[in-house]
Amino acid sequence: MIFSQSNSLNNCLLGTATVAAIIITIPTIATAKTAQEVAEIAAPITVQINSNLGDGSGIIIAKNDHIYTVLTVNHVVQDSTIKYTVRTNQEKDYPVIDIVNLQTTDEEPDLAIVKFKSPDPYPVATLGNSEQSVIGSQIYVFGYPATGGLFGTDRAPELSPGLVTSRPKTRPAGYTLRYQAVTWSGMSGGPVFDADGRVIGIHGQGEFGFAQTNSGDVAPIKTGFNAAVPINSFIRKLSAAGINPLDLILDDTPTDSNPISIVNPQSSEALYFKGITYLDQGDAWEAITNFNLALQKEPNSPEIYFNLGIARSSLLNHNELITRGPNPIKDYTKAIELNPGYADAYYNRAIAYYHNSVTYQKIEDKEQANKQLQQAIKDLQKAAELYQQGGRFNAYQDTIILIQKFKDRE
Repeated sequence: MIFSQSNSLNNCLLGTATVAAIIITIPTIATAKTAQEVAEIAAPITVQINSNLGDGSGIIIAKNDHIYTVLTVNHVVQDSTIKYTVRTNQEKDYPVIDIVNLQTTDEEPDLAIVKFKSPDPYPVATLGNSEQSVIGSQIYVFGYPATGGLFGTDRAPELSPGLVTSRPKTRPAGYTLRYQAVTWSGMSGGPVFDADGRVIGIHGQGEFGFAQTNSGDVAPIKTGFNAAVPINSFIRKLSAAGINPLDLILDDTPTDSNPISIVNPQSSEALYFKGITYLDQGDAWEAITNFNLALQKEPNSPEIYFNLGIARSSLLNHNELITRGPNPIKDYTKAIELNPGYADAYYNRAIAYYHNSVTYQKIEDKEQANKQLQQAIKDLQKAAELYQQGGRFNAYQDTIILIQKFKDRE
């Protein structure tokens, strides 16, 4: 059994852990690692979780003899009638021999543990202190996405860097660690690392947006926001999980990696991030101000224009034409000009065109309503094509369904 020093993560968050057996001494200050170093740490401890219902990821957190414990999200393994398998980075598959679903209500953290048995040696993750991951902190999401037409055991691991955008006190299913990073289906249950390669969250949500409710049936716009259940939420549930804290490696020493400051931002990156933070917090006007300042320093950034469009979309008056108010269409168009493969920009622009179509319909301008609707369908078709090419099949299927809904309104 291995346990780490450093106050034992506050005695396992007010638990009664006792240091025993082998003690790992942690330096006073952890050293920030490069993205490549984090990837090297992540690869051998991150696993696939596969079933005939879908794919997910997980992280090895403990070992007892030949039994390994994997932490994942509950929605990856919530069906007790399904057989699940774990595939390690050595491309070996093992049947899951036990599942503990830690989420029993929608308000509880979306977490679960699974176990598999193997005679082969695998390392276990070091768990950090998620409270140290503040707004602006560097994070890395690691997992096995279902991209490029690859599913199940054919999936390859991906490392996606990002920054923490907010730390809300409460969110459904415990998703209170929010960040902007690129993620895909199949990465749910994968680890979120801090800059020192310690696990500080379990990824499980992506593509938050502002719902367009003009007609009551339009999907949310797509964003780059994602969320994880903080690792501290798991530590608080060790007893329910049946895990001895002495079997974990915990390290809550401070890091020397400083978060991006939004107090007095000067660089384009800092201004952009300040805008992202305001956007995540729902303050669209402040987000727009900072995105515009960032564009003065970096005028050819499709990401800034895309997020500017999201901010303006959230300000739309549902009874007003976009041409008379905030105009996200021009922002999404600029993002597409700078990056012709920007699928989410096509998708969001389609939602904006659809907004106009419904508004024209209300004022009984059928010609303009149909013109805007046709443009929306055209953009959705392009988005679907790009989603399919990029292996984002959940987004592809959602878009195909939305195309049919729009066509039904013709």
